[in-house]
Amino acid sequence: MTTKEFDEEVKDFSPEKDDLKKKVNELFGKGAGTVHVLYFIIEHKNCRLIEAMEIVESCPNYHKRFK
Repeated sequence: MTTKEFDEEVKDFSPEKDDLKKKVNELFGKGAGTVHVLYFIIEHKNCRLIEAMEIVESCPNYHKRFK
């Protein structure tokens, strides 16, 4: 997934009405890069990297790609 494709996938995301974990899992399923996803999580959740990694680790599609 290119940066442009990633931006298209996340442009309408709203943390108030969308599930962050579900979106992250979906992004990994579509081939998004880990760095892009981590930045996306940190930006929307306003959290530290360790907290973002906990969300990433909870995604089945992440494990399918990298484990």
